[in-house]
Amino acid sequence: MPALLAKLNRPVVAVLAVGLIAGALRFTHLGYPQRRIFDEYYYPKSACIFLGYSDDRCDINSANERIWRERENDTGAWVHPPLGKWAIALGELAVGTDSYGWRVSSAVAGTATAMLLAVIAQLLFASPIWTFTAGLLLATESLHFVQSRVAMLDVFVTFWIVLGFVFLLLDRRWIERRMPKPPPGDAPGGAAEAEPQTRRGRVPAPLWRPWRFTSGLAFGAAMATKWSGLTAIATVIVLSFAWDVVRRKRFGVHRPYWDAFASEGFGLVLSFLLVPAIVYAASYAGWFVHFGFDLGRWAQLQASIFDWHAKLQKVDVNGEPIHGYLSDAWSWLLLRRPVYYYAVYSQNGIRQVIYANGNPAIFWGSLVAIPYTAYRWWRARDWRAGFVVVAVAGLYLPWFLVDRPQFLFYATPLTPFLVLSCVYAIRDLSEMRVAGSRSRPYLPVAVGFVVLSVLAFAWFWPTLTGAPITEAGWKLRYWFTSWI
Repeated sequence: MPALLAKLNRPVVAVLAVGLIAGALRFTHLGYPQRRIFDEYYYPKSACIFLGYSDDRCDINSANERIWRERENDTGAWVHPPLGKWAIALGELAVGTDSYGWRVSSAVAGTATAMLLAVIAQLLFASPIWTFTAGLLLATESLHFVQSRVAMLDVFVTFWIVLGFVFLLLDRRWIERRMPKPPPGDAPGGAAEAEPQTRRGRVPAPLWRPWRFTSGLAFGAAMATKWSGLTAIATVIVLSFAWDVVRRKRFGVHRPYWDAFASEGFGLVLSFLLVPAIVYAASYAGWFVHFGFDLGRWAQLQASIFDWHAKLQKVDVNGEPIHGYLSDAWSWLLLRRPVYYYAVYSQNGIRQVIYANGNPAIFWGSLVAIPYTAYRWWRARDWRAGFVVVAVAGLYLPWFLVDRPQFLFYATPLTPFLVLSCVYAIRDLSEMRVAGSRSRPYLPVAVGFVVLSVLAFAWFWPTLTGAPITEAGWKLRYWFTSWI
């Protein structure tokens, strides 16, 4: 048994185990309900149009939809870039244009994202147990789970963002391995005072950093799925530049900020501005094939998309909310207002609902975990804590500045990093020791948090999948009046 456990205690086993769990959960009864729910009235139809199928097959059954197909070769979803709709189209092409076919790509992306988060945890903590824990917590995070089972864009944005951060961490490791040790006296405050140009020559600053360019590709794909991917691009620029500054500080470079800007600025522009822009434009290849290579019309389309989002209001002309499940960004971590996707009520008191809600253990736990992680970043100068905090802040705080209708499911790209903050906190908690003792008294608390999170997911399972549930069972699962 010890030998078997030693063989299983490997990162690749942990990542594969996460994939099996996440995939089994997401693909179970994926085709139910066999009808469109919430925004599936838009994106799967757009995907079907992209494939060139007929109006009947694409369920284009209204005058408005026919107008948009003629004008934009799309539905009303033309206000979002095409890459996520093409991802849905791949599923429809491979499986068919039924409910399973238009959801299968989301399930694949959701499963892959859980595995990628496990990879990030391995790169951060170098421990298979925490690799598995991070992946397991995301695999059973309720909001991410629901978005992995509906044909909407948010799970694809999340996939590309997490993949981009995987590549960013690999870039950090790649460049760190090429860093020479600072010569004696070159540390800050040391005796030697070399000229900045000399020091800059000692710090590797290659223009070609392959992992950084692939990171830019991934973040460009996120932006080509939904414009909210721009927040990730801004975040990765901040992180990458900060790490380059720290490398120079550690090496004793005079004026590290200016040196990093002068040495790395052009590479950052290429990787995280030019490459994403190219990916974004390339995502419209199908549009150019359909309408011809008309850059003027394409520019007008981009302006129309911006104008539509800029003018979208939270209330109608009568001052009433435009949607019953609006949720401002400040309330997302509180889970104040989840979103109903699907509801069927029978006469015998049985109901079936799909409710886009977060896992309370993860969302509410992050209210403690994020400040703790920020404290560890400040106190211990732990770059891993800084990575988690900056990622959470970069993906979350910009929404506070957006004055447009918002919903809880916009937080889907945030969920992997809420999980990471919780993992960082419980990892530290599990390793705390009483002075002069080898015991770890808080280990049961850390284990208990993981168990609680998984049990919470299991408890809410019927309301996440549309499984039959009694009226009494439903009442036990909505804890606040704002959840109705």
